[in-house]
Amino acid sequence: MSKSLESPSLETVKRTCPICEACCGLEVQIDRDAKRIVRIEGDRDDFRSRGYVCPKSYGMKGVYEDPERLRLPIRKREDGSWEEIDWDEAFRYAAENLGRIREQHGTHAVGVFIGEPTGHQLGANLYTRQFMEALATPRCFSSATMDQFPKNVTLHTMFGESWMFVIPDVHNTDLFICMGGNPLASQGSLMGTPNVKKALKDVQARGGRVVVIDPRRTETAEIADEHLFIKPGSDAYFLAAMCQVFFEEDLLRVGRLGEFMDGLEEVRALVSGFTPEAVATATGIDAQTIRRIAREYAATERACLYGRIGTCTQEFGTLASWLLDVAAILTGHFDERGGMMFPRPATGNHEPGPPVEDLSVGLFKTIGRGLPLIDGQLPAGAMAEEIEESTAGEHRMRALITAAANPVLSAPNGDRLVEAMGELEFMVSVDIYLNETTQHADLILPTQVQGEFANYDMIYTTTSSHNWAALSPQLFEPEPGTKAHWEVLLDLVGALTGTTAAEIDEQAFQELCAQITQPGAPADHKSAEEVASELGTTGGPLRMLDALLRAGPYGDRFGKDASGLSLRKLEEAGGAVELGPLQPRFPEMVKTPSGRIQLAHPHITADVPRLEATLAERSSSDEMLLIGRRQVRNMNTWLHQVRALGKGPNRCTLLIHPEDAARVGVTHKGKVRVRSRSGEVVAEAEVSAEMMPGVVSLPHGFGHARKGTRTSVASELQPGVNANQLTDELPLDVPSGTHIANGIPVEIEGA
Repeated sequence: MSKSLESPSLETVKRTCPICEACCGLEVQIDRDAKRIVRIEGDRDDFRSRGYVCPKSYGMKGVYEDPERLRLPIRKREDGSWEEIDWDEAFRYAAENLGRIREQHGTHAVGVFIGEPTGHQLGANLYTRQFMEALATPRCFSSATMDQFPKNVTLHTMFGESWMFVIPDVHNTDLFICMGGNPLASQGSLMGTPNVKKALKDVQARGGRVVVIDPRRTETAEIADEHLFIKPGSDAYFLAAMCQVFFEEDLLRVGRLGEFMDGLEEVRALVSGFTPEAVATATGIDAQTIRRIAREYAATERACLYGRIGTCTQEFGTLASWLLDVAAILTGHFDERGGMMFPRPATGNHEPGPPVEDLSVGLFKTIGRGLPLIDGQLPAGAMAEEIEESTAGEHRMRALITAAANPVLSAPNGDRLVEAMGELEFMVSVDIYLNETTQHADLILPTQVQGEFANYDMIYTTTSSHNWAALSPQLFEPEPGTKAHWEVLLDLVGALTGTTAAEIDEQAFQELCAQITQPGAPADHKSAEEVASELGTTGGPLRMLDALLRAGPYGDRFGKDASGLSLRKLEEAGGAVELGPLQPRFPEMVKTPSGRIQLAHPHITADVPRLEATLAERSSSDEMLLIGRRQVRNMNTWLHQVRALGKGPNRCTLLIHPEDAARVGVTHKGKVRVRSRSGEVVAEAEVSAEMMPGVVSLPHGFGHARKGTRTSVASELQPGVNANQLTDELPLDVPSGTHIANGIPVEIEGA
């Protein structure tokens, strides 16, 4: 932190960007007295981003300064208007209604939806578990089943750890193959890499290649050495064919992983029928090209095969996610430098430990369709049918809690969800805005925002292409009477269960102290009481973070290593601390019940016959298909209220190939009607050869035209249309329960 020489009232604070997974280093110039963010620039001293910054960094300033952001609780009156109330009354009101519903109908009568912004807050990362355990409801929904959940399922079944994501070692690879992702727009989702464009250019500069396989010639494809169009939803066919080539042409290079791996021959049999010739028509990629890509990947010593949201949110998202890892394992590109590797976060999230239980499936099933709870998640699009009396009857969901979520825009068929919310007996939203979802709540509990609290990127240090740690200091004291997200969660369950947030926090802290001092743990030379004493009495997430850092793989181990990491040392560093490149982590990180990699887990392989059965249909289909797209100035549904990011032309356009536009009578900048089984929207057409013929693209997160919200900037500058109104809530990727948001059959006509 430094004072400005130009104006003594100005200070510059180093922080990481809290908007996306890249977590670029920022220099934030603030006027502390005026509580104003003056300027945001890239931190040239940050070893990861080296001054790079993208437009999304101004999201922190825009949200912090937004006059429409809620600061205190508001309750809906009988006439539909809103009144501000104090916190005690708010929690009492919530507890009375939630408690009544739980008592009369059971804990399953309350549902919860957790939104993606919680991943960017340390407090939310640490205390959402306590929140969910106290509610004890099986009706848990989140943005995961509209995003990466197939990856969670495959990681759990293959390696025993749902959240230990495998990341491309992009800084050391010589071949980067990208499927269903656009890292130049996302900054490397599940591959946190500041200035990913430079990282990919570096691959090329050292003689390597970048290949993009996507239905759209994306920003990433524009800088690639090769771009291949692929039909939406056919990634699993393409990957199965690659694996078939590996077996057929004896390109296997399993190496050391073969010593602790089961299922190789089963995989050989499962992919045997998916020859390049068999899948060529279904994928839109000729057999010769598939073989060439497979051979090039197998022959390159250091190669990454990276798939992101486009490979997850499709009909065979779990199989595609599985086959990405299978292909890497078969060819020696898994847990090896320059291939797909695992980060080692400073908080010790992914350290060796005892085996975990196998994937949990079906402990609860939805009333409407009997959809199973999978690894703690129900499909997001099943919320409406679980609320509706016509589909769920007496056992319906009668209350809903949303936390930093806008499922009316982010979940499938928002119109149906809006209608269903009218049947709820009570709804409470933990949110900073009166938006398309929270307007249906009875009570909104707002939280402090980035800049008002110190933060640590706990989740995104686990998805980074380099190991690092950084503490983001608080910029300003929060406004009087406001609460942090974690405090709101704990106060809410405290009111419901007859305890307090401080007591819940203390219990979680004592459990952590006991965990890190048990025999064989990092601090086993001390008692839990001694460790707790060293960490102080000030509760909250920073005390928990200090414990995790000190007990983590780089920590001081409470006196064992004086040079090790601690919260104090992060504070003194004043920026990102380098913790080294990705390193091989197997076999000690395999936590399956058998202690071995399960290459062909039955929960995954049971879906292969469905893939086989649809091949002929996919090969003959001529349906128009819809996909989404990433944009560098957007972050799902939650940056459209930032005026600096909303300026400029309409970004919610339907990209369509010139041949398709001519066929249906659509002109550039003209209106186009897009219709699916679940709904229709009218959008502005953008005719472009960057689209594969037969495929159209509409970005996710828009639709800010509903009345009753207080998001005037979004409604004025970038209202757009809700792409998820076209997302059918009924079809799913079966093994994970993830919704199909890419490859949606649609009809197109001029409007």
